[in-house]
Amino acid sequence: MRRGARIALLAVIVPLAMLTAYEGYAVYRAKQRTPAVLAAAAQGELSYRDLPERRREMLLRIEDPGFLQHRGVDFSSPGQGTTTITQSLVKRFYFEDFQPGFAKLEQSLIARFVLDPAMPKAAQLTAFLNHTPFGGVRGRRVKGFADAARTFYGRELAALSDREFLSLVAMLMAPARLDPLRHAAANAERVRRIERLLAGQCAPQGLRDVEYEGCA
Repeated sequence: MRRGARIALLAVIVPLAMLTAYEGYAVYRAKQRTPAVLAAAAQGELSYRDLPERRREMLLRIEDPGFLQHRGVDFSSPGQGTTTITQSLVKRFYFEDFQPGFAKLEQSLIARFVLDPAMPKAAQLTAFLNHTPFGGVRGRRVKGFADAARTFYGRELAALSDREFLSLVAMLMAPARLDPLRHAAANAERVRRIERLLAGQCAPQGLRDVEYEGCA
């Protein structure tokens, strides 16, 4: 092999080896933190059982269609996007300042090899119900479905209509842009698309079609 070719090969191999070592250490470090993460994630007023099975199915169909089958990551379900429920929990509990790029790879590795094996699906869904963010209202951060139901509708989660529940699900993609109080029209349009999807009247156009352009 010529010297130039060897240098070019090393220029590829060395950074790749360094990245592999770094991400391996990140996974190891995440495993050490996981007992504390599981304890924090278990805190909250809701259990997944507080959401009727029908509504759990509605939530999963929109937020993570392959949730019950995948091992933390899913790059195949139409409409899934690039973040599963497991990955969203990783972002929330393992990162202080998540930035796109290498952090996305680390997020996926932790979801696949650390959190999903350590946390049953029921516990993941419970944590998602209690800890997912819904933006802010009048300077206060809204966290979890119970808080969101009281904040946006003035009632407990169980008292919401299906459409009101779906309006909260609609927010998950972009809380600031789909707030039902300040952006009612945008929220209502996303709910309309979600309802069409759930009724089998349309389908996402691919993995990244989280806007459901196929349901417009």
